[in-house]
Amino acid sequence: MAEEKKVNETEMEEETVEETVDTPEEKEADPEAEIKALSEEVNKWKTEYYKVFADMENTKKRMNTEFENQKKFMMQSFVEELLPVIDNFERSLAAEAGDENLKNFLKGYQMIHDQLLMILEKNGVKAIEAEGKPFDPNFHQAVMTEEVEGMEPNMVVEELQKGYMLKDRVVRATLVKVSQ
Repeated sequence: MAEEKKVNETEMEEETVEETVDTPEEKEADPEAEIKALSEEVNKWKTEYYKVFADMENTKKRMNTEFENQKKFMMQSFVEELLPVIDNFERSLAAEAGDENLKNFLKGYQMIHDQLLMILEKNGVKAIEAEGKPFDPNFHQAVMTEEVEGMEPNMVVEELQKGYMLKDRVVRATLVKVSQ
C-alpha cells in the first residue's frame, strides 16, 4: 500500500509537471493574442479619440461662428426700433415750409437726421438703393405695379418706404412700386 501511495504521488507529480510544462507553451501563444487584443483596443480608443476631437473642433467652430454672428447682428433689434424714427424724420423733412422759422427748424432736423444716418452707417446700417433698379425680392417688397411707358418690366418705379440692411442682412425690405 505504501508503494501504491508512492506511485499515486509520482503520477500526481508527473501530472503537475506536465501541467507546468504545458503552461509555458500556452503563454508563448498568449502574448501574440494579447498583443493583438491590446492593439485592437488601442485602435478602438484612437478612433474614439479622433471622433471626440473632431466633435470638439466642430463645436468650437460653430461656437465661434455663432459668436461672430451675434456680435455682428447684436444691433438688429435696436435698428428695427429706430427705423420708424428715421421715417418720421424724413416725412417731416419732406414737408413744405413757408415760414422762415419753420425752415430753420427743418434745417436743424436735417442736421440731426444726417448725423443719425452717419452714426448708423458707421455701425454697418445702410439704406437699400431701389429706384430705377431691377426688382429684387431679396431686397424689395412690391406693394403695387404700374405700367410705365419707356421702362422695362420688373423695374422699381418708385420707392414708397426705404429699406435698410445691417451688414449683409436685410433689416427691412424697401416697399416699392414696380413697372409691368
